[in-house]
Amino acid sequence: MGGRFGAGVRGVGSPGVLERLRRMILLGEYGPEERLVEEGLAERLGVSRTPVRQALAMLEAEGLVEIVPNRGAVVCSFGLEDVYDIYDLRAELEGYGARRAAGRITEKGLAALGGLVAEQEAIGDEGDREEEVRRLVAVNQRFHGEIVAIGGNRRLERLIRRTVQVPLMFKAFYWYGEKERSISNHYHEQILNALGQRDGLRAEIVMREHIYEGRDFVIEALREDAGG
Repeated sequence: MGGRFGAGVRGVGSPGVLERLRRMILLGEYGPEERLVEEGLAERLGVSRTPVRQALAMLEAEGLVEIVPNRGAVVCSFGLEDVYDIYDLRAELEGYGARRAAGRITEKGLAALGGLVAEQEAIGDEGDREEEVRRLVAVNQRFHGEIVAIGGNRRLERLIRRTVQVPLMFKAFYWYGEKERSISNHYHEQILNALGQRDGLRAEIVMREHIYEGRDFVIEALREDAGG
């Protein structure tokens, strides 16, 4: 039902091993539930098994692969139920976070969020689709993360970090066209407006709707990707 995808950091061991493995998963060269054999990967990448093993451990931490007893590393996958569960949790947690933030936000906080909204809207096609998506995911995470941080509930922050699946977000933005990006940007503007008015209920409602809009898009895309 679609593979796993992630954001970029510097390579492990041999330069670029982590990025190259991640890219191969992103582009579908290794599909959901497919085994990632260290020896074969090392030969393909022209490195020893040690940096491959290190990269696989990093990818497991990111949620891209799973280390399975007696099977080794396999590419993770998202089923439709996984997506529903993840987005339902996000809607509850981040909606609550937005409501809390509305009662605590300062003018400085509003300015910072406004800068992130403008930064995301300014990201355009620079010829490198993967890098463009990395930037979109990074700025989007900062926007959502800053709202939760403003709310001042550390436990909520930890819960959300465990709930938000960066690979799934990466795939969503990779699939996004101009229309979907415009809708996402519009929601961010409306969330910012609600926070500026210190309207906690409206901030919560818009945040939840924003997340559910993203969920519906991902569900549809996954169904199309699966051929049904």
